[in-house]
Amino acid sequence: MVPGARPGAAASPSLAALAPVKDRLIVFSGLANTPGMPELPGSHASGTAAFLTARKARRSEVDLHVGVSLDQRYAAAIAGATPLASLQLGCEGGGSFGACDIGFACAYHRSISWSSPTTPLPKLTSPRLAFDVILAGDDPSASAAARAARRGTRRSVLDVVLADVHDLESDLGAADRVRLDAYLEGLRALERQVDAPAGLGACTAASPPDEPADFLAHVDMMTELMVLALTCDRTRAISFMLGNAASNRAFPFLGVEGGHHDLSHHAGDAVKIAGLRKVDAWQAAQFARLLQRLADTPDGDGDLLRSTVVMLGSDVGDGNAHTHRDMPVLLAGGDDLWGGGRHLVYETGTPLARLYVSILQALGLPDTSFGEDGDGPLPGLRLDA
Repeated sequence: MVPGARPGAAASPSLAALAPVKDRLIVFSGLANTPGMPELPGSHASGTAAFLTARKARRSEVDLHVGVSLDQRYAAAIAGATPLASLQLGCEGGGSFGACDIGFACAYHRSISWSSPTTPLPKLTSPRLAFDVILAGDDPSASAAARAARRGTRRSVLDVVLADVHDLESDLGAADRVRLDAYLEGLRALERQVDAPAGLGACTAASPPDEPADFLAHVDMMTELMVLALTCDRTRAISFMLGNAASNRAFPFLGVEGGHHDLSHHAGDAVKIAGLRKVDAWQAAQFARLLQRLADTPDGDGDLLRSTVVMLGSDVGDGNAHTHRDMPVLLAGGDDLWGGGRHLVYETGTPLARLYVSILQALGLPDTSFGEDGDGPLPGLRLDA
């Protein structure tokens, strides 16, 4: 079905923060991730496992099986093009073992990236470790003591590459030199930020903690790390989980009482709905900040957002009812492929996996299907189709 189009991609109150980048954004309505719906309770684990795989998760605490995720399908296709095949980041940790949702293993709750149907990829939640992985080649599987010893002896990454930078400068024009200087200063600022998180003081800078001072700083650092990884072309496939499935994180800095998961089960309570809307608006603001940072980063003849495909979504469509219809999905970047400033309305139940086929094809892959129900690309999305 060819979708209807409505103007004003960021017109709703929850998406108001996206107004500055709305012309580079597409909002979707009507998409469903049917494989995320379990036959029995366990909707969050199954929904999270199916989020980027579009496949039904096997209900088991030990015998994992779901599918290869969208990011890993792309990472496998371009293997060797970048130092890191992919990068998995998040703000909430936890292991893959044990049960987190009525017979579902915790891996389903805490991973959205799967390199094979049985292999969930753990995410990095420490900005310090993520920074080392991106730029210093640190091994995330090494012991904490080994990583600490490495951090205590390594020089600044800038010191390692500075000679190459000086050689490069002689071949650059004036405009490109300005861009390079701005990039290097941003890199120095990020390195200082990760070494000494805000609010901890200079006395702790020599031995920084792995975790930032608070949640807001954590989110900001992860945003900068994603931009850094793409700017440096260290990887071209990144997944980021703001929270694990069914996260009940509190948002007191928004003046909201109660945890996120509890708010989502509002049962029509006006106070909970109002709180949930504040959280939604804050999350949209974090997405807007990421998009703006990409838009402000030069890349070739354009900017980094133009050459990057960025998607935002959730494990469920309606948290109160645990439905997987009308999933909240935003797509940004890829300006030359599908433009922006659009609200595409599809027939209710249109497979989300069809969007994934469109994304893979836009990235140059030959795929004509994805997941269980992605039997082709979404009609009406590509400008050149």
